[in-house]
Amino acid sequence: MRRNLIGLGLALTVLALLALLAWTFLEIGPTARWVPPSREARANEYLALDRWLEEMGHPVRTLDFGNLDTISTAEERQIFLQSSLFRWWTPEAVEYLIRWIEEGGTLFLVLDYAEWDIWIGRQLSALFEEFGITANAGTTLQWSRNDPYAPSFGQDFSFEVSQEPAAGDLFTLEDWNGVIRLVKAERGMGRLIVSGRPRFLLSTELGNAPNAHLTWTLFLSNATTADKPGWLFIRGTTRAQGLLGTLFRHGNLVVVGVAALALLVVGLWAVIPMFGLVRRDNEKPGKPLRERFIAEGRFLKRYGALGFYRDVYIRDIRRRLARKEGLSTDDEITARVLSILGKTGGERESRIFVSAIRKEPVKYWEFPKMISIFKTILERI
Repeated sequence: MRRNLIGLGLALTVLALLALLAWTFLEIGPTARWVPPSREARANEYLALDRWLEEMGHPVRTLDFGNLDTISTAEERQIFLQSSLFRWWTPEAVEYLIRWIEEGGTLFLVLDYAEWDIWIGRQLSALFEEFGITANAGTTLQWSRNDPYAPSFGQDFSFEVSQEPAAGDLFTLEDWNGVIRLVKAERGMGRLIVSGRPRFLLSTELGNAPNAHLTWTLFLSNATTADKPGWLFIRGTTRAQGLLGTLFRHGNLVVVGVAALALLVVGLWAVIPMFGLVRRDNEKPGKPLRERFIAEGRFLKRYGALGFYRDVYIRDIRRRLARKEGLSTDDEITARVLSILGKTGGERESRIFVSAIRKEPVKYWEFPKMISIFKTILERI
């Protein structure tokens, strides 16, 4: 007992020293854990903007495609339009958009490469000409200067204006290289905003202060919920990548398919038997019926169950005689069975059946004969 107490004391001392060392030299601090974006965020790159506008009291409605009827029937007076998703070949589209802006509408027009064909180029040029804007497609990257406090603009389009920027009339924003990337032109009671891909609106960029300030200026600075209920976004959606998309993006799915097919073939080849005649195993001759019944009788005698085996046959004989001949009492059944056994059997067979129906103790050396008698009776009933 004393040794156990000494060992316990030493163990507690060592643990106390370890705890003291850990408290002195180790420090517990928070660890950063990267959480991947949700499927909704991967499908909608403007998700943060949508939630921000809704929290500020401006409902957001999103469409994948639009035309002149979409704008003319929309309740919203503020529309974000991706040029590749609008049907520009309607002849009166440009005239209606100009009139719609003059009557108080706000149109945020985002340009992309997909729409710069001959007809649509004419339509967009006619629209820009009304506001003194010229759009130039193409990347103009210059890395001589980088301003971390400038908003994030796309590099696909640049713009020129035909008049000097004037307060309340025309407003331009340049990137860190002095290239105009965004133009806001006021006309009547409304305004037109033109830019390339608005990277400053993406969920991954909106947290930066310059991007947030510009977004507030364009979307919320002069908009009220009462007279301009919400924004209508006509923009494309990004399909969220699942497992197959991830495999296609990071690897070759053909290799995976070939490997799976080879594994399937090998597995089937291993479990399916070869074609041809089935080899038969030679059956070993069983023991004679008498020996099997004697062995079964010895087993039942050991556990005192010979009467149970006999009673099963007796119940079957009673049921058949009752169904076919209407016999129910023991005397009637005994007389009928003795008449059957009298044709082929003798006194021994009759005595064995009488003792069986009276449920007398079964002698195991007579057990095979008793079973043979029962089977003979069942065959002849």
